[in-house]
Amino acid sequence: MSQEMLSRQDQLLELLLNSRKGLSIEEIATRLEISRNAVKQHLTGLENSLLVKKDTLNNTGGRPSRNYVLTEKGINHFPKQYAWFCSLLLAELKDEMNDDLFRAFMRRIAEKLAKTLKPQFIGKSLAERAELLVEIMQSLGYHADLSSGPVNAEPAIEAFNCVYHDLAQQHPELCEFDRTLMMALLEQPIEQTGCMANNDCSCLFKIKLNAD
Repeated sequence: MSQEMLSRQDQLLELLLNSRKGLSIEEIATRLEISRNAVKQHLTGLENSLLVKKDTLNNTGGRPSRNYVLTEKGINHFPKQYAWFCSLLLAELKDEMNDDLFRAFMRRIAEKLAKTLKPQFIGKSLAERAELLVEIMQSLGYHADLSSGPVNAEPAIEAFNCVYHDLAQQHPELCEFDRTLMMALLEQPIEQTGCMANNDCSCLFKIKLNAD
């Protein structure tokens, strides 16, 4: 897709963001100063990407027209600045706790999340649990993969994108969340030997094998 088309579609999405009741094809064409056919082409692409949808039908005395509005995915297409707020919250929590209590807090959050995910892991072998965990991490944006390493080495999970990299640099205790979640779901001890917050190339979590 050309940069011009991307730019025009971004303009269209921004128009709809500022018009939550929606806009008709005619209104979009007028505001963007392009033809109705061009608007239809852009809307078709955005509908296929699930960013916009047809909404209310306008009856203005003439031919009825359909308004288009953003979907939830379309609204979330626009950047959200959560990191600064999370940083404020974590800094405040850390001020209220010592380091050990703050790490314990991270472990409790991970354990609660693990309980909600645990049913998916019941009855699976360690290899199957590890594959499922990687799939879940991928869906969260970690770009994770299983890394078996040399022959007879312990298996490991390697993540090439830390989803809270900037926060982890300020609050390394966040890594406790990842380790605890992995331990709870894999039912094996986890040793972290690499961390991108410490300028390593990836976050590497070795699975310390117990009897499965």
